[in-house]
Amino acid sequence: MEQWEFDLRNDIFNAFLINNKKAASFLLQDLIEKKGGVFYRYRPLDMAEISSIRFDQMYLCRAIRFDNHTEGVLRFKSYVSCFTDRKNSLSMWNDYADEAQGLCMEYQYIDIQDFAEENGLFFSPVKYSDDSYGNDEDRIASVMSMMHKPRIESDEYEWRLWKIDMHSNDIGKIMSSIRPRRIYLGRNADRESRLYEELCDICDEKEIELI
Repeated sequence: MEQWEFDLRNDIFNAFLINNKKAASFLLQDLIEKKGGVFYRYRPLDMAEISSIRFDQMYLCRAIRFDNHTEGVLRFKSYVSCFTDRKNSLSMWNDYADEAQGLCMEYQYIDIQDFAEENGLFFSPVKYSDDSYGNDEDRIASVMSMMHKPRIESDEYEWRLWKIDMHSNDIGKIMSSIRPRRIYLGRNADRESRLYEELCDICDEKEIELI
């Protein structure tokens, strides 16, 4: 990641931290435009993902399941789905798409924005730095820590779509409706499997380009 992007992500983070929504929105749009407005989710090719694509859904997992920097209540009540702005990320293919046996779904920002508004979600880039942000009892620090990762992980270029639901005890949330514009199949995916056949059928039906 180039220094200008570290700086811009940091500025967005700080604007949210001081609750300057106007500045945060302006900076966020600036970064989105600079990155091209296209985002990607790397996922395994399994029945759960096939079902999500079929029904125009997205699964958000509880933040505490994959991000254990703190154990606060807000992390337990937060639900997250992860994206990147990198189309061909080796680390993402390996870590999130089952060593390239899975798939990568491409979304336009306008689709993510509409989905976020319909479901009360928030979309923002992750800040990469080695700073710390208070303790579990600090509400602002707890929320901000969920949008923060160590600088060494910046090759993921991660963005997060998330929400806080203090009334929910669900281990995850399935939300509608959002559909990828394209799906890229991993180089190691089994193109002879029934899952692949189902994926092809769904993409044909929904006019999703499968590559």
